[in-house]
Amino acid sequence: MSAVMSPNWPWPVSWAPQWLSQPINPGWTFGNVIQVTNQNSSAPEVEKEVVSQHSYGRQIGRMMDAVVALAEATPAAGKDPRVKALIALAAEIERIKVEAKERRSTELLEELRALKRCDPRAWSDLVKAVGP
Repeated sequence: MSAVMSPNWPWPVSWAPQWLSQPINPGWTFGNVIQVTNQNSSAPEVEKEVVSQHSYGRQIGRMMDAVVALAEATPAAGKDPRVKALIALAAEIERIKVEAKERRSTELLEELRALKRCDPRAWSDLVKAVGP
């Protein structure tokens, strides 16, 4: 076997077997990787389907919104420290979302200005594609 050198790799590429070329945990994870199996779910296929359409974050967010709405409608519940903590958490999450949206908007504006400056033709095509 002859060694094929890579300009970006300090040793020959051909030293590694081809089966090593595979994605390792594509996407993102948080905390420990959770595997839903027959041992921890009565219907792992259903859970996979649900999460593929409605993430855990979306599910938890909707529950949080509902609990906050119920707490606002029931003044006595709003006095419970656990409910107060959840309301504070919901407010913090909303703040994070607003800041992230503002950051994305600023970055997009900077990219658009750079496109207009560096590639007027692409800028013109983009303006035409977006329309009035």
